[in-house]
Amino acid sequence: MLNLHLLIKTISSLKYFIMKSYIIIAFLLLATGLKAQQKNAVLMDINGHPVTVQEFENMYTKNIDLVQDPAQKDIDNYRQLFTHYKLELEDAYQKKYDTFPQLNKELQSYRRDLAKKYLSDNDIINHLVQEAYRRMKTDVHVAHILIQVAPDAAPQDTLVAYKKIMSIYKKIKKGADFGQMAQQYSDDPSAKQNKGDLDYINVFHTVYPFETAAYQTPVGQISKPFRTRFGYHIVKVLDKRPAKGQIEVAHILALNKKSKAKNATEDAKTRIYKIYDKLKNKQDSFENLARKFSDDKNSAKRGGRLRKFGIRAMIPPFEKAAFSLKKEGDISQPFQTKYGWHIVKLLKKYPVPPFSQVKQMLQRKVLRDERSKMGKEKLLQKITREFPIDMIGNLKTVYRHITDQFFVNKWQIPEDKTVNQTLFTINKDQKITYKDFYQYLYRRQSHNKTAKNNKTQIINRFFKRFKKEKLFNYYNHHLEDIYPEFAQTMKEYKNGLMLFKIKSDMVWNKSVQDTLGLQKYFAQHQQHYKLPVRYDVLTVQANDKKTAKRISKALSKGDKQKTIAKKFAAENILLKEKTYLKNDDFIKKHNLKINKPVIYKDGQQYLVLYLVRILPESLPALKDVKGEVTNDYQNALEQQWLDALKKAYPIKINETVWQQLRKKYKK
Repeated sequence: MLNLHLLIKTISSLKYFIMKSYIIIAFLLLATGLKAQQKNAVLMDINGHPVTVQEFENMYTKNIDLVQDPAQKDIDNYRQLFTHYKLELEDAYQKKYDTFPQLNKELQSYRRDLAKKYLSDNDIINHLVQEAYRRMKTDVHVAHILIQVAPDAAPQDTLVAYKKIMSIYKKIKKGADFGQMAQQYSDDPSAKQNKGDLDYINVFHTVYPFETAAYQTPVGQISKPFRTRFGYHIVKVLDKRPAKGQIEVAHILALNKKSKAKNATEDAKTRIYKIYDKLKNKQDSFENLARKFSDDKNSAKRGGRLRKFGIRAMIPPFEKAAFSLKKEGDISQPFQTKYGWHIVKLLKKYPVPPFSQVKQMLQRKVLRDERSKMGKEKLLQKITREFPIDMIGNLKTVYRHITDQFFVNKWQIPEDKTVNQTLFTINKDQKITYKDFYQYLYRRQSHNKTAKNNKTQIINRFFKRFKKEKLFNYYNHHLEDIYPEFAQTMKEYKNGLMLFKIKSDMVWNKSVQDTLGLQKYFAQHQQHYKLPVRYDVLTVQANDKKTAKRISKALSKGDKQKTIAKKFAAENILLKEKTYLKNDDFIKKHNLKINKPVIYKDGQQYLVLYLVRILPESLPALKDVKGEVTNDYQNALEQQWLDALKKAYPIKINETVWQQLRKKYKK
């Protein structure tokens, strides 16, 4: 039997637990609410524009690690910097810098770059980047057969090309030789000589569908027929190897002279072998010989050094010779290309780097490559669900207005009453008219009379692309509304541009252009730039102590720097004159005095120090300290500007909120 006393006790405990839970939840909600209120609390007001705690904190925590001066990390000092920033920005807005055409042009350029990562599905792009890196680590030796067909070919032409490639494919599967089939049927002109052999490829060397077929087909096998923008292909994979990566080489070129003489090429060959003999006999270095004798003027001045390169970047004979070198410093035998005769020296090998080092480069290439369409298509599906397209009109009206003139590039946009009517809407708030589509079509007229037989198909294809374009444009235009972080980044960049422009006008450019103001400032503060006592010291480096003593003796007798340089030229000495402050540790250490050279050993060398002159305290000319004066003048101009801004734009600080915030960060 249930114990009534126990039941009552259990219910009481449960009620207590529920009530306690409600109290805890209420407290958490209250704390969250208080925290949100604190974030939204107004910290200061500048010229009637409120600044919240959150805005201040965001900037403080975001920029604190970038600040080099420890004093500026202090919350009190940062408040002053922040206030100055807001005052200068307020002045920029009041003076309408946000309307300047050049500024907005730069802002739009930045927006286009920033928007790229939002205009494709990130998951797809990340997958493609990882895939590109995997492929980057393998070179694939391929041959192919191409049957050409245009991307927008009529169905009957496409069918003819497809039947032809399938016929070739079946013959090869039954045992026909791939190279012979390529010679006989391929529309690639090079196939007549190379039997379709394209040598080794790596990622991004070919169009994406071709690359995919190459990497997915096993060695010795052929792919199924597939289509690219060039037509239909069959790929045969002849070999796969670890990627060669990149190399850096230097070369010496003996150029084939443009001469009809039979010995023109022989002259180049003779010259290159004379150079090669000097290298073999170690009579001169590769770099010196390249500088003196290479006919490649661009690389000769760099000792023959070329930019690093990978496979398919050079003509085949050069690539083969360069990549055949095993060790850094190895030199090839002379070899011939269509340009002349070469000798190549391997400087450095660059294997495929870690993913972290090439990730951003691969992302840029993927976004520029046709494979990025996969990411765009995936994103388009999401956009279509988020921003539906509603057809208001219909394409029958469009078909009626597209005449045969469209296919001879003479069609004009119609002018009847339907032109300005709505064709479809996006997200129920943007209207796209017939005229918008007609303008799109007008720029895409063809010169193909026979295409009129496929008018409906062609217009439908254009309409599909047009809808995608308009949908992407709508999405792109509303990125600030969809992604708060995008809007915030754009706002920060805009403010940064405005601030840079107004500070250039009010401070930086003014300090350079206002020569009278700079001279006046220097005259008022000349004592600040007073030059202290300085020592001009000549340092002479000698290879041995005996030479150092002879130099010291010559200096004591009054020989000048030019005389010393000439007298001891055979000893390969080095001279340098430098000015030191009187209190410099170097001066104190060697106790330098006029006409008393000091010798000391520095490693394997001997240094002779000679005090040339002592320069007394003096007031400099402006030209001698112009950089320092200009910097100080800029600071003065900025302070004058800030003083004026404080009078023009009132600042009100909420001290209660400030003290709470200060307590949070004050150490």
